[in-house]
Amino acid sequence: MTTRRQLATGLIALASIVTTACGQTLSGGPLGGITSTPDPGTTPLPSTIQRDDAIALVTHNADVGRVDRTDAKLMTFADYLRIAGPVRSHGGDPQATGVTGFGIIGDPAKRFIWAVAVSGEVWPNGRIPIYWGGPPPTTPTPNPRYRWAIFLVESVLGRLMVIGDAGIADAWPSEFDRLPNHPATAYVQPSPTPRLSVLAVTLQQPEATSAVMRLKAEVRRIDRIEAKLMTWREYLASGDSGAQKPAAADDSAPVWIVAVAGEIVPAFGRGLTFNWGVFTIDGTDGGVTSLTARNDGPWPAFFDALPDHPAPSH
Repeated sequence: MTTRRQLATGLIALASIVTTACGQTLSGGPLGGITSTPDPGTTPLPSTIQRDDAIALVTHNADVGRVDRTDAKLMTFADYLRIAGPVRSHGGDPQATGVTGFGIIGDPAKRFIWAVAVSGEVWPNGRIPIYWGGPPPTTPTPNPRYRWAIFLVESVLGRLMVIGDAGIADAWPSEFDRLPNHPATAYVQPSPTPRLSVLAVTLQQPEATSAVMRLKAEVRRIDRIEAKLMTWREYLASGDSGAQKPAAADDSAPVWIVAVAGEIVPAFGRGLTFNWGVFTIDGTDGGVTSLTARNDGPWPAFFDALPDHPAPSH
């Protein structure tokens, strides 16, 4: 006769077999690694989610299979770029070099992320290829799996931003261990600032940004791009040596100032590459009127202090 002790032992063994067979562990623990703790002396960063929440968000993703190890660190997007390098997008060929060029609108130092590393089975480009312009094959060839990936989760919005990198050569991303880890603090909604006057323009902010992004010859890589609307008078008041306006432009006329960080190769640079560029786009006709490019830092320091007027809503 089966005793209660034997039955309990059998159930425990069965549970262990089922857990192993399912292939995915959803625990927020390190799974064979060391759990990261905040680095001493680092500044607390805002987050609406905790470390385990960020890990759960990633490991529950449909493109994550077996999880052998996972860990998460809180940092700014600027921290990640400085240590791990640019975001590398991977397609269906693990042997191919990742494609760079992913950028954000805004200051990377003010975008707070959880970098979540996963080791096991990951499909950074989805398990099944996506086909555009026609019906997919009846039985499409699945994408190959990778051994690890680093997911970047926005700590304030609590959502996946992008997969920073993935690989097959090693079981764990070595760059993750070099990333900083800040303590988390509660997010406080910023106080609203007084609105500036509306400036009438013929193009909106996304159109001004897109106009610069289409300049492939001059803009080779974008790490950050941001646009502000102001008058020519306000732009000239920045005091930057590169600030200038067309002679025929009225001081009170609107202008979009679009700053880009990455790789800027202006025609006047004779092949030289610069860290950042500032484009001026006429707010009345949408024409690009000038470009200033320099290497004094990773971002134009004067840009953040420029005003930003609202454009009419359509």
